[in-house]
Amino acid sequence: MKSVASQIYAAGVFSASVVCAGSVLAEPLPLSHGNYVQADLACGGAPLAALRTYDGQGLGGPHDGKCVSKIIDAHGKTYKIATSCAAAGDGSPVVPTTTSETVVVQSRASFKIVDASAADRGSVSFKLCPGSK
Repeated sequence: MKSVASQIYAAGVFSASVVCAGSVLAEPLPLSHGNYVQADLACGGAPLAALRTYDGQGLGGPHDGKCVSKIIDAHGKTYKIATSCAAAGDGSPVVPTTTSETVVVQSRASFKIVDASAADRGSVSFKLCPGSK
């Protein structure tokens, strides 16, 4: 019979090998929960297209609900995520869709979404709106 320590070690080695193999990571993004707006705009009165929400589960837009983001790949502060949303912003169910994005976390209160095909010209920075949760 194996000792508990050897079983824990084996489980850790297996987990590490799965993560290193490029599988989906279950940990959340290192961002504060709340409402984000494009960094060059004020929080109040911003157009809906300039808003994002992060609740610790998923990074979604104003027309999305019940979003779950999974980290597909991570390098430093750059995360490739796949996000599935199963409801509209008003909570009504929709056929789940999955989108992929590259997110660069600049701080706990700011991030940038990068369009790899457009280099840095295609990136949009977001900042946390004060008082949002």
